[in-house]
Amino acid sequence: MLEAVLVAGDPVSVLTRHVGCELTGVVTLARAHSALESRARPGRVKAQPFASLAFGLVEAALEELERVRLHVPAGRLDAAVAALNSIAAGGVGGVESVADCRAKATLVQSARADLRAAVIAGLAEVWRGGVTPDAGQSLAREMAALCVIEGRQHHLLDAEVRAALSRGRLDADQLSGVLLPAKREVRVAVVVEGTSRLEGLGALMDPTCVPSVVLPGDPVVGWGRGAFDLKALVEMARHASDARRAWSREQAGGQVVLTFTVCARDVGGAALLGRQRASELLDQYVAGQRTSEIRLRPETLAFDPVARRILRLSVPVLGARPVRPLTMGWPSALRESLRTAHIARVTEAPTTAAGLCWAALEALEVKVKPDSVSKLARALSLQAVRQQVVDLHQRTRTAVAAEVAAVRAAHRDARAIADRLEAVAREASGEHAVTVARKAAAARAAAAECSVALDGARRAEAQLKVLDARTGVGSDGVLRRPDDWLDALSPPADADPAVQTAADALADLLDFLKGETAVRLHEWRAMLADPVSLAAWIEKIAKQFKTSLDWLYVIRNTALHDGQFVSASDLLDVHSGRALVDMTLEFLGNWFQHEDKAAPEHVALPAIRVIGHLAQRQEEVLSRLRGGSREGWTVARLTSPTSTGWDRTRAA
Repeated sequence: MLEAVLVAGDPVSVLTRHVGCELTGVVTLARAHSALESRARPGRVKAQPFASLAFGLVEAALEELERVRLHVPAGRLDAAVAALNSIAAGGVGGVESVADCRAKATLVQSARADLRAAVIAGLAEVWRGGVTPDAGQSLAREMAALCVIEGRQHHLLDAEVRAALSRGRLDADQLSGVLLPAKREVRVAVVVEGTSRLEGLGALMDPTCVPSVVLPGDPVVGWGRGAFDLKALVEMARHASDARRAWSREQAGGQVVLTFTVCARDVGGAALLGRQRASELLDQYVAGQRTSEIRLRPETLAFDPVARRILRLSVPVLGARPVRPLTMGWPSALRESLRTAHIARVTEAPTTAAGLCWAALEALEVKVKPDSVSKLARALSLQAVRQQVVDLHQRTRTAVAAEVAAVRAAHRDARAIADRLEAVAREASGEHAVTVARKAAAARAAAAECSVALDGARRAEAQLKVLDARTGVGSDGVLRRPDDWLDALSPPADADPAVQTAADALADLLDFLKGETAVRLHEWRAMLADPVSLAAWIEKIAKQFKTSLDWLYVIRNTALHDGQFVSASDLLDVHSGRALVDMTLEFLGNWFQHEDKAAPEHVALPAIRVIGHLAQRQEEVLSRLRGGSREGWTVARLTSPTSTGWDRTRAA
């Protein structure tokens, strides 16, 4: 269950594994609240989003609440469901006026609080073993959504969960405290470039957040053990300013370090929230800076005085590996979308970035009317299949390596303990010697059990090599024959000996593996054995993408047309928006990279026609899968211009 929480909130998970793509109660209720709050803003000529869209979000949230209610303690969500039912009973007309929307936003906010408490209570029951595995998976996704929406930074959450488990068993209350710790005050420092003084700071920021400006040589107050790092940030900012001035031949470039307090659940969330607050502060200075720019530098510092934890980070996180384009032949018509996608990627404000993601898709001629959104969702569902297949393979190899490493470590430690106790027993005498010898014998028996487990781990390594050889995996770990990987997962009835050998190897690995990866392997094995269920999964993913794309359109209207820069689900929205654009450009890049090998009718198509062609291919794939067979189905070239998605020839 904890693996499911961590994977669903992991920003590097493929989109269909991330909670940003899931229709959870937490997400749908947050979206409904954001829409109603937006429509409740007074003085707007045309409220955004449209009343029909806002009402549809309420209906979607009600449907999800009814589902979640089945998995949480009885009565926990009765009031929330009743509140949403009352809104639904009023129809679209009930969310037209500002006053009505304000009142209903208050009701939904109360329902969100009820849902949060219900998810925590339900997860506690899961932890105690009191509910079914399906309920556990559902509540794990709800908890993951809460963690992301409430600003938990994944790398810190992951580390804190592992640290807590390493200290021994957790009860349900301790688990909740690890996943969603209480908010606490955290000091944050950011560097503001383009000024030597922020006048009027005290009047623009809440005095309770204790804002102050720190210059080189100033005393540092209220930072405890973080004082050293704050002084280092001040010096770094000064050197950066000096270097800028020297490079630009004495062009002016002042800087100050701004410190203040925010309330957050971890230092990572505090740092990002602090940058958002600082950016909103600078908004109020922009009007008076006609000929120069003020902005935040990437470097940020956060200090938690209670946990005595310090975090240095730069935003955004930069890579270090070589980069290469998806294709060297991007059509010139796609440059507008690529440019907008790039701007969306580097824009720090989450709601604005999410709105720009829709603009990047719109530059490809994806429009709400005519409904090319549904076509894009269907095309994306094919790309999602390929992503899931490759991701499952990578997760399997990672899980095997992790399990083997854990078994080796346990075996090494068990032998060391047994050796140490036996050495003590040889030197001991009398009753003490008898006691130590008994402990040494128990430790040696435990070491023998670990030796058996180590033999199993060695067999798993050998089976993985067999599987790698069949699927074309080299020393880089890259899956080169995804169709053969699927054959190993679910071999055809007439499988040749090589395929069966790979399938047997994977079956042995399934017995060795545990946790979320093993669950996924079993799920995919079942779907591949039943093509009708595989078709249903692809169709479900397409519907989820359609919902996400529709919401991205709403964000575009509220953020770029109406100027709303904060929403209840903005941290999820920006992840989902960027991932949708990435997936779209990924399959388009693959198409244009190989179009020179395609049939003439597939060459030099505009992006929107490629999307339409792949949407039609998805419908054809679903039709054939519903016929009960996947013979000839290819994942390797599922979105390629050189394939129909159903023209595979098996490798020898």
